[in-house]
Amino acid sequence: MKQQPGKLGIREYVSIAILMVGAKVSEDTPAKLYNQVQNAAWMIPIIAAGISFILLFLLIKTMSLFQDKNLFSVIQKLLGRYIGFFVCLLILVINSFSISFDSRTYTNIIKTFYFPTTPNVIIYALLMAVSTYGAKKGIQHIGSVAYLIIFYAVLSLYLALFLSTQESSIQSLLPIWGSGKLEILKQGTLNLSLFSELLLFAMITPYIKSSKEFRKGIWIALVYVCFQLSVAIMVYICLLDTSLQGIGYPFHTAIRFISLGTFIPNIEIVFFVIWLLAAFIRFTAFLYINALMFGHLFKIKDFEFLIPSLATLYLLIGSIPESAIEVILGIKPIISYASGSAFITIPIILWLVALVKGEFKHAKNSNSM
Repeated sequence: MKQQPGKLGIREYVSIAILMVGAKVSEDTPAKLYNQVQNAAWMIPIIAAGISFILLFLLIKTMSLFQDKNLFSVIQKLLGRYIGFFVCLLILVINSFSISFDSRTYTNIIKTFYFPTTPNVIIYALLMAVSTYGAKKGIQHIGSVAYLIIFYAVLSLYLALFLSTQESSIQSLLPIWGSGKLEILKQGTLNLSLFSELLLFAMITPYIKSSKEFRKGIWIALVYVCFQLSVAIMVYICLLDTSLQGIGYPFHTAIRFISLGTFIPNIEIVFFVIWLLAAFIRFTAFLYINALMFGHLFKIKDFEFLIPSLATLYLLIGSIPESAIEVILGIKPIISYASGSAFITIPIILWLVALVKGEFKHAKNSNSM
């Protein structure tokens, strides 16, 4: 029987958003940004967030014209049946490859740092199995669990960053402009994929208590994640300096530097457990949204039953590359470019089409009656 999803409050909604987008501080993203602009890598999230604010404002403005409609419904309403289907399918494909290779990245992290003798496929299968189980519970359960662990996830991150400063040097931030101001602006524009997941939350607007909470939650998540990314990258630079360029996963390297005195020299396992719980929530939410998109696109009402099949497909796709280097250097940059491009074009196109069709004027006249 099809489950009836409950409504998400702003606390649950923001918790999911922070865990989905903010998790990039623990992946290869900081090292990628450092390779682009060196010491000024912490500025890129600020510039990207500023541009993302404009794009999300246009998206929210357009979505407000169609109450209780999700992103795919709005796209097909504005762009027509056939063009709308193609655009929605493109979003689904990009997001499917994104979850496939993001989950492979997490599998590589777990194997490299914590379980080096365990086969990749075992770790990968367990990660996807737990995420599948959570996704089938529905969006309300995902939000409730996200809200329960968000405090511990954020606390452990800042505790790790604070303890990392024991071995840090603030002089590593110099020269402050890194590879140059123009390059910083350029890379800030090219790295809009840092916040592209926020576009996906327009798919679950019917499951959020009100449009006001949807808008407010987007802004809270954007500002907070921008702050978190910038602070974390700054700490990584101070701790690792130029060696950050060759370190794929700086968060997991950083927690190996920290200790609580001579009696507790290695506490990375505590941070690992909390990070792993956050990772489960992240991919649980991804799977649910992907299944929702697939179900909407192909008119499948009971889309929850698709989740195990989609998870298996993503596991198979993510297992294709033979090495972690192939994922980091070859595949993920292409996916980042595609998701960033979609994040730029879709809100602008939808807003322009709505403007040309007179949807804003019609909505204004309806409200005045």
